[in-house]
Amino acid sequence: MKNPVQTQNNNLHVLVIGAGVSGLTTSICLREAGFNVTIIADRFTPDLTSVVAGALWEWPPAVCGRHGTPRSLERSKDWCMTAYDKFKEIHAKFGSEKTGVYLRDVYFYFKDILENRPNDFRKMNELKDKVDGFERGLHIVQENIDLNFQGGIKDAFKHMAPMANTDVYMKWLFEYVQNIGCEIIQEKITVNIVENEQEVLHRFNANAIVNCAGLGSIVTTGDTSMYPLRGALVRVKNVGGVIKDAHCISHEETSSSEQDIIFIVPRGDDLVVLGGLAQQDQWDTNLSLEIPIIKQMYDGCLQFLPELRPLPIDKNEPVRTGLRPFTEENVCVERVPNTRIFYNYGHGGAGVTLSWGCSQEIVDLIQQMIHEQSVGLSTLSKKIDGNKQTIFVLHDMLPSKTDFKLLRSDNRNLVLLCSRRGLSKIVPSQYQHLDLIQIVEPYNLQNLIQSYQKIQIDNGIVNNCCIVTNDEYSVLLAAQLRETLNLPGDRPTMIRQFTDKNYLKSALKNSLIRVPKHLIFDPNQYREQGISYLQFVVQELGNNIFVKPVIGAGSEKTRRIHALDQLADWCDSNLDTDEEFEFNEFIRGQLYNTSVVMKNGEPCYFAACKHYRPNDDFIYGHPIGNIVVREEDPEFEKLQQFSSDTLQSLKYGYPQNGILNIDFFLEAGSKEPVLMEVAARTPGGLVSKMFYTYQGVRLNELHLQLQMGDSPEIILKDTNEWKYSAYSIHPKQDGTVTAIRKPILESDVEVYWQIYLGEKLQASQSMRDVAMAMLLSSHDFSTLERDYQIANSMSLYQTNKNSVEGFKPVLVSMGS
Repeated sequence: MKNPVQTQNNNLHVLVIGAGVSGLTTSICLREAGFNVTIIADRFTPDLTSVVAGALWEWPPAVCGRHGTPRSLERSKDWCMTAYDKFKEIHAKFGSEKTGVYLRDVYFYFKDILENRPNDFRKMNELKDKVDGFERGLHIVQENIDLNFQGGIKDAFKHMAPMANTDVYMKWLFEYVQNIGCEIIQEKITVNIVENEQEVLHRFNANAIVNCAGLGSIVTTGDTSMYPLRGALVRVKNVGGVIKDAHCISHEETSSSEQDIIFIVPRGDDLVVLGGLAQQDQWDTNLSLEIPIIKQMYDGCLQFLPELRPLPIDKNEPVRTGLRPFTEENVCVERVPNTRIFYNYGHGGAGVTLSWGCSQEIVDLIQQMIHEQSVGLSTLSKKIDGNKQTIFVLHDMLPSKTDFKLLRSDNRNLVLLCSRRGLSKIVPSQYQHLDLIQIVEPYNLQNLIQSYQKIQIDNGIVNNCCIVTNDEYSVLLAAQLRETLNLPGDRPTMIRQFTDKNYLKSALKNSLIRVPKHLIFDPNQYREQGISYLQFVVQELGNNIFVKPVIGAGSEKTRRIHALDQLADWCDSNLDTDEEFEFNEFIRGQLYNTSVVMKNGEPCYFAACKHYRPNDDFIYGHPIGNIVVREEDPEFEKLQQFSSDTLQSLKYGYPQNGILNIDFFLEAGSKEPVLMEVAARTPGGLVSKMFYTYQGVRLNELHLQLQMGDSPEIILKDTNEWKYSAYSIHPKQDGTVTAIRKPILESDVEVYWQIYLGEKLQASQSMRDVAMAMLLSSHDFSTLERDYQIANSMSLYQTNKNSVEGFKPVLVSMGS
């Protein structure tokens, strides 16, 4: 470790969010590089996931870890070697007793020879020349190891590895950051730091922000790909120091067992930790030896290494449980483009192993930013090739579900023009697939034009440009931008009917398509006429009225009104609004959503799904969802015909290339279709993912490709591979989250968390205020229907304001 602190950056101040192993090592590296550092966190050692860690240095992928992408895995190999050398340095300079860092042998065992296990064989060959004390072969196996364990041990290797007593190590790190002059603040950051960058920088007088918030990054970064991977360690007393080395057996990929890992690591001199548990989306940390899977984990270690059997369990803390912070794309060490924000989170089960390498990369990234600023270089992510086609993607409000990797091509540039809020909705792993990212603030037509023209000039873009979007709030802007710049694509006259509900109704005025009876709220008329105006509204629309903004999405500011005094209260509170509202008759029935894919003016794919509840139920605190409508279902043909009739009836036509998304009711009793709206975009929620799971069609990417001028083939999966699918999203409720549970259903479940334990929530005000979402899929439709109903009726988390015993689901009937 460098000492004393360097001075070249001592006028620059960095705010580090989080005080786990990543936050503290990042702070040390920054401080020793000369930066002034403030660490802000709501929790400190020992109340941290880092203290629970197995803390055995491993060449990635780790025994208890997962690595989903080669990019993350390759970078991890460099990071872990930086840490390997750093731990040896710490051990040599400060010793084990003070730091809790030990250098010991670790043995890895395999149930087949490594040549028959390509991944493990590759891993061994990568690390053998980089670590100390490497040996391979059964001759290295100690006599006390049961070679007949679980079918027999056929191969093994060992090497020296750092391992830490986390109780001592985390305390030493914390004291170290204090001793070298880092400021410590105990406080929870509860805002998205991209959206609130300037406020956070100003408040802490900082020049840069580094997010090391672990699972808290769900909130601070908005990364919806994050999830917990629960781990647990049984703690036994190492009486007489009989366990001197670490022993590991990785999870067998072909195994259906949730717990088959062997993880035996001496913790300091007087303790051994036994573990291996790796449970995705499990949040409960109250585990004990009485729980079968913990007992299975413990018994497996005792069977493998009989010397453990006489060792007593630590009575003070027999089991220690923690939640590893994972993301779909693994470790996130990035600079957020065009900001002074840096990410260092998502280390999963390798936080200690990767800590020093990731921290040093953060220092390098911040110094690179400083250099760019000092010489006046652009902070845009990459230089783009002006001779290629350039695709400008607009994004503002909604969570981006587009995988830009699937849109990349050697003959095009991908440029993201986004609001700051829009950038916060992009999963950070997507940055790498974009050639250039530009924040446009304020996000309006004039600034978008200026940004477009500057990028065009700076990069020598001559022609062949295209404006596309998947963001509902950017659809009209994209059309206006095309018209102003004379670029190909849909124009505002056509697009307005898909963004303005009243304009849509006027476009269908002379058609046979039924829309709800409606009136535009007239505040002046209400001021002048009062009760007579209200009576007129009720006479026209009936006693049950649905209020919604004329322009808007996500069920924002919608309201159901069932009495005259409620209508009066609503009018009183909206007299001075600049926003235009529409009164609609309230339609009762079953709500459907359909998507029509248009290519060269012809429909080439049709998808339909049925809502569990109308969308506005979400802001009344109820889960909502969609389930696929199959081609053999009796209503499918009717839905398809009405969708086609609606598009053909639009006065101003419809996009010839792209996706049209249509919402309508089949009215209770008559089953007559009543149109709610048509949108020139992909469907919301997880509907696009539903149909990829169901039939293999990627609606999000398809919509952009068609706008870009591509002519993608739509190839369905073989019918025997179709998995019926549905999704359920749950709103936020008032209060602090005290418990979360994983949904256990017969169908396959993918969960997307947007809350975490200890987070303080406010009740959802729009469809964007999601607590969690889950995608269900099954080859058996009746199983899916049953699980879908349960999913939309169960409580998956508790707050201190809505606690209920045992998360008992309340079942309700299907329908509207």
